[in-house]
Amino acid sequence: MKNSLLAESSIPADAKKILAEFDKIISSTHPLNSKQRALLPKNILELSHTLTDERTERRLGYMNQPATLSAYTHYYLWWNLVRLTRLFSNLPSQLFNLKENSICLDMGSGPLTVPIAVMLARPELRAKELTWYCMDISSQALSIGENLLLTVSARLNAKPWKIIRVKGNFGTAIKEKASFISCANVFNEIREGDKMPPDYLAKKYVQGILDYVNKEEETRILVIEPGTPPSSRLLSLMRDSFMRTDYFPISPCTHCTTCPMDGKKGGKWCNFAFTTEQAPHALKKLSEKARLPKERAVLSFVAMTNDKKLLPDIKEGMMPVRITSDLIRLPDNKKGYYACSEKGLLLILSEKKLYSGSCLFIPSITEKVPKDKKTGALVVNLD
Repeated sequence: MKNSLLAESSIPADAKKILAEFDKIISSTHPLNSKQRALLPKNILELSHTLTDERTERRLGYMNQPATLSAYTHYYLWWNLVRLTRLFSNLPSQLFNLKENSICLDMGSGPLTVPIAVMLARPELRAKELTWYCMDISSQALSIGENLLLTVSARLNAKPWKIIRVKGNFGTAIKEKASFISCANVFNEIREGDKMPPDYLAKKYVQGILDYVNKEEETRILVIEPGTPPSSRLLSLMRDSFMRTDYFPISPCTHCTTCPMDGKKGGKWCNFAFTTEQAPHALKKLSEKARLPKERAVLSFVAMTNDKKLLPDIKEGMMPVRITSDLIRLPDNKKGYYACSEKGLLLILSEKKLYSGSCLFIPSITEKVPKDKKTGALVVNLD
């Protein structure tokens, strides 16, 4: 999975060890009694319904309920750390090239999922003095997360970052402006029930994020959402809005042209997936007990910056493309993969195994090439 966004081999060895036994870390800071442990699978399943098919009935502040917060911490936090640590370990190092004493903001932080994942995935930041404003409407979740981050920091012999807990939702004021901003699984929740069109919401959310930015420094912004068509659509629109304010995509985009996988109805949407074969055994076992077996983990995201120096240098005559699908079986025993490029959607034919999230450099398309009848994608044969 070389050059992939999801290579398991990129995760630091000490982070893998912590992820494998994260249930023990949770138990060391927030132990369950025998009754609570027996009810945990049932509470996880109920929370799953709350977050999916019953989400329209979900109450604001649902994470303040003890049983719900416990289920989230023991299950969803763990799965999210598996996904995000894997992603963060493979994102460009420029995204995490933060200065000493940088101000970071994580919105919808819950139990500090993003800061913990960054601590695990990016060893170069463990010795730096960073301040994290962690924002959530659940003060209990923030408190649990801070304890967990301190425990993880100690196990990694890392410098504990300064955490400033902010009880509030998106738009709540903070005392300092930030040069690194993250939001994971925020906008799929806050847009529920909003009747305004997605393009309006995208502009609104982007402006809300930019209100937190330190305009005197280069800024990095990372927005992560579930790998669903509506979330991918919103991220594509947010990418457009950011670019209209002189921000540029660092990842997963390999270009600054129109998004060819924008999640429009009937079209392709940008998402990346990996199998859960290498996920912690105890976590997979807990999933089975909760009757929520998980074979694949999926996400959509976009990373933006206003610093052009962070954009990669591309060799003349070559074009970077991002693989955005698993293997596709095609007629005549051919094998293919969808990919994103500055020329639009590609269908790459290759006998060589490629992986979702991999970045390839291919000769620039300068002549007319055939189009896939089903999707209109340009067909490129690498064999």
